[in-house]
Amino acid sequence: MKIAFISVLTSSNDLSRCKMLNLSIRIQNDGILTEHNSLIKPVAALSKMERSVLPFEYLLLRTAPPLCDVTPIISELLEGAQTVFCDRFSERIFIKSFREIGYPMGSATYILEKIFKQLFKSSTIFSLPYALEILDLEKTISNNQEAAKAMQMVYYKLEELGKLPHVLSQKENVSSNIGGLDFSHLPPHPGVYFFRDLNGTVIYVGKAKNILQRVRSHFTSKLSFERHLCKNTETIDFEDTGSETIALLLESHYISDLKPTFNTQQKALLDPYIIASKIDSKGVLRIQPIQKSYSDSENDFYYNRDSVLKKIMEVQQKFKLCKRYTGIERKSGKCSDPIFCKGICQGLESKEEYNLRVKNALQYIDEQRPSYILKLKGRNAFESAFVLIKHGIYQGFGFIDIESQINSIEDINGFIRKLPHTYFTSRIIDQYFKSSKNTENVFLI
Repeated sequence: MKIAFISVLTSSNDLSRCKMLNLSIRIQNDGILTEHNSLIKPVAALSKMERSVLPFEYLLLRTAPPLCDVTPIISELLEGAQTVFCDRFSERIFIKSFREIGYPMGSATYILEKIFKQLFKSSTIFSLPYALEILDLEKTISNNQEAAKAMQMVYYKLEELGKLPHVLSQKENVSSNIGGLDFSHLPPHPGVYFFRDLNGTVIYVGKAKNILQRVRSHFTSKLSFERHLCKNTETIDFEDTGSETIALLLESHYISDLKPTFNTQQKALLDPYIIASKIDSKGVLRIQPIQKSYSDSENDFYYNRDSVLKKIMEVQQKFKLCKRYTGIERKSGKCSDPIFCKGICQGLESKEEYNLRVKNALQYIDEQRPSYILKLKGRNAFESAFVLIKHGIYQGFGFIDIESQINSIEDINGFIRKLPHTYFTSRIIDQYFKSSKNTENVFLI
């Protein structure tokens, strides 16, 4: 049995405002122990009060990855696992944090606080040190990783004492959820799978590295969501993709297009931030970050405000532009940059000279948007897969004979399945480069 002990460190105990800062996971799977510990960069900066109670240097958080960067690793670690949290608050902030970035996480299998309240009718507020003391276990807790280990010790002591509530075994779950469904046609390969109801309507779309294994995990889950989904499923079919990256891209497309009832994320397209330019009433060419629907911005690359501002600040300094006229500052009068700004905001520079540098900056931004092909594993030994990115914009994917040479867009034009560029495809492609160690599969064009 695969069990994950999840310890969460937050910025406060206010669920509506707190941020998850540290996530430690210990996974026990048939005698094999796997550990994962991540500091998580909060989207918004911490207050002075929040910084003062941190058990580590704040600088470590500012240089840590955001939650979206470590989510694929965490999601894979927790797949098929029963989860154990210390208390209800930890479970709720864990689910809330992932839901905010578009990843649904299931409820806990066990919550130690709840078990203790049922076993010991004590007025003492539950805590891990209290649980260790009650169970006569020795363990010091000085960080989040040690807290996860303490949770594991408490859990196995409760199991030894026979005090854990009953959870349906995989065999019991399969027999209760599976009905008359046949899994024999499902492959153990990467791809997208579809759950259909009695009318043949797709009610859920998922992706997996191993379709057969992932589908089975739905039917072995004890979560009410999964049991309800399985109860409404009459048939299951799939689409082989050959690689997890294409499975992610295709899953995102189908969820957005079909809007299945049981998929809660990726249905609505999020408007991206882009770099826009316009001539103002004074004749000055301004740059500014704005949000715009994808239907109007198919050739724009950025997908969050931070990445847009980072690029604007880069070109503001490189091309000696004004912070006011690039949207970095919102104020009247002169800007706060005496080093790079040449004085357009004070009337010290002609608008013609300034506008020329802005045009050069915009051209520089356009030229930095790469065009490339990702060459990936195909669906069989005789083909390769590819993903096409043109000027930073996802174009689609396709499959081609393994002996065919892929060196340019012309080589793949007849094989590409064109799909829209969205917020979610941007994140998937971005994550590929952050997690992939193989850069040999990237061909610039």
